[in-house]
Formats: sequence, C-alpha cells, structure tokens
Amino acid sequence: MTRNTIKLLRSIRNAGLVALGPVDYLARVAKGKTDLPPLHLRRYVGPLQSFESSGIEFMGYLRDLAALRPDEHVLDIGCGCGQMALHLKDYLDETGSYAGVDIHRPSIDWCRKRIASRRNNFHFAHIDVRNVAYNPNGAQPAEAYRFPFEDRSFDLILLKSVFTHMRPPDVSKYLAEVARLLKKNGRCLATFFLLNDEQAMLTNDLAFKYGEGEWRYVHEHSPESAVAYDESFVMHLIEKCGLAVKKRIYGRWSGREDGLSYQDIMIINQASNLIDEDGA
Repeated sequence: MTRNTIKLLRSIRNAGLVALGPVDYLARVAKGKTDLPPLHLRRYVGPLQSFESSGIEFMGYLRDLAALRPDEHVLDIGCGCGQMALHLKDYLDETGSYAGVDIHRPSIDWCRKRIASRRNNFHFAHIDVRNVAYNPNGAQPAEAYRFPFEDRSFDLILLKSVFTHMRPPDVSKYLAEVARLLKKNGRCLATFFLLNDEQAMLTNDLAFKYGEGEWRYVHEHSPESAVAYDESFVMHLIEKCGLAVKKRIYGRWSGREDGLSYQDIMIINQASNLIDEDGA
C-alpha cells in the first residue's frame, strides 16, 4: 500500500467520522458525556473504543508510576484532543498547571475552546512540526524543533504514543528537549515499542518487518504509522541527553502475558537526580 493510498483512506475515514458527528453527539448526550471531543477527533488519538479507558489507565500510571502530585506542572507532548487533559483538569489543583501541545490544529482548537476557556491553568499550543504520516506539510522538522517553554519548566512530561510515530533523529531531539525542560526532580513518562532479544522470541501483535539498524516499522510506505526501536539504541539516546531510566515496564504488544499496558513504558529522570537519590 503506497503512501498516497494510505493518505486517501485516512481522508475517506475522517470524512465518514465527521458525517457521523450528529449521531455521535446524540449518543454522548444520552450517556451524559457531552464533555468528550467529537467522534473524528477522538479517532485521531487512537481506537474509539479505548479513548476513555486509555485516559483512565494512564491517569493511574501518572499517579502511581510517575508520582504526579496535584500541585505540579505538566507538559503533555502529543496531547491530541485532550484525552489526558480531561482527567488532569479534575486532578491538578490551582497551584498546578498543564500545557498540551500537538501537531493537529483541529484538536488544539477544540481543547482551547472546551478546556482552556474554563481552566486558567490549562494551556494548549499547536506546534507545526513535520511528520510524514500526520503533518506532512509542517513548517519545521521535528529533529530541529525547540518547544516554546523555558528550561526546567516542568515536573512531569508525558509522551504517550509519540515516540512510536517518530524517526530516529526526531526521537533524539525530543529526548534532548525533555532533558532541557524537566526540573531537577522531574519525571518523564514515555511509551515505546522496544525491540530486544526476549521480545523477539514472543508472538508479537505487530509485525515490524521493514527498516534496518536501530528502528523498524510496520508499513513500508508510511514508517511513522508504527515505529519500534532497538532498546539499546533508546537507552543510548537517553544517556546521551543526561537522562536515566528509573522504571521500565514492558507492554502486551510483544506477546508478554505479564505486560502492564499495551506499549512499553519508561519513567525517565534527570541522571543527576538518580545519583542524588542513590547517595553517590
């Protein structure tokens, strides 16, 4: 399937979802869920059936794995149409804050109108970063992008299903930005598809059969649709940026029966912070 064919199918799907908008709205009214984004924006984030459950799931990870407190400052990279913001608006208190950024302008516009307008400590920004699959006409390449925030601005940075759609130079740059933006005691929760010898022995849900070297992808003509990385390569990038992995929890995608989430999860800290914790 060529890149143009994939693009055409996505356009047809999106048009169909927009057409179903009135039906979806009536269904949300009947269920008392009018605060949810419209159908075509929810589908942009991922499978429709898991939009709410995935938000609930990762809210638990933010609290339990990343120890998020209500008074902390959060950056959500790839926030989409507010999947996590809808949960965090009821968790963060008035001393905490949330910033969400995404390459999909319609999602950001919806979040500004329906969330930020009602929460003074919630802000959303469209970042015009190029991604061949999702924003091919973006003004700036991801590998050169600098997020519009001051150094050491955030206690917690979330990248949920972001690195699974990026090429190696882009991942390297975003990790460097995480290192720049995290406070000394800050944490980053990021998800990946990690390749290692043990994962290779399992029956994987996804066939990463294209590509070579440190990365693989599912679709030959649309690499960013689903990307996996050699785990040692990811660890090298993290260390090169002055970061360190505090927790690594493998997911179910690889066929692990004990997988926690679907994708693999890493909790990443400033390396100096981990040294301080160890008393070195």
